[in-house]
Amino acid sequence: MSEPTGPVTYSRRWSFRRHKPIEPMSAQQAAARDAAGEFYTVALRDPSGAAAPDAVIEIAWGNNHVGVWFFDEYGRQALRYSFRRSNDHLFLHGITQWDYPDESAATLSGATRVDKFQFGEDGVAQRLTSNDATRETTKEDRSGVNVSTHWESFPRFGEWASLARWKRGTSVS
Repeated sequence: MSEPTGPVTYSRRWSFRRHKPIEPMSAQQAAARDAAGEFYTVALRDPSGAAAPDAVIEIAWGNNHVGVWFFDEYGRQALRYSFRRSNDHLFLHGITQWDYPDESAATLSGATRVDKFQFGEDGVAQRLTSNDATRETTKEDRSGVNVSTHWESFPRFGEWASLARWKRGTSVS
């Protein structure tokens, strides 16, 4: 996925099933919610007109949280980054990836494998994998993980490109 270059849509929430905003709002209304620390979403569209956006960013500054969703070629939620505000930066503390068996699985519940990664600022990490095909759940703990690429500058309103990067410089495998 390349950096988003298409139109931006602001809303109170995003319908992931319909790929449409719920209670759309203007950039000015979203900026007011941003300044007040209230929840809102930002959808970054592919200029080619694809059904699913390039990314949907859920912003909740009042909770010091940003979630960034990415979609696969079938428009399904495939990857989510969870950032936590730490002073004047954001720290990528969670990554969740959903894998689907084929194009017929339409929602998160159709995923046959889910990988969840949790990272601490101190380099402690945990990977939890649920695999429906093998009916196994595995947990792996690590320390000494290099999390230097997990930091983002705190974005000013409207500067979404850095948050909306699918590839972040580290492997999640």
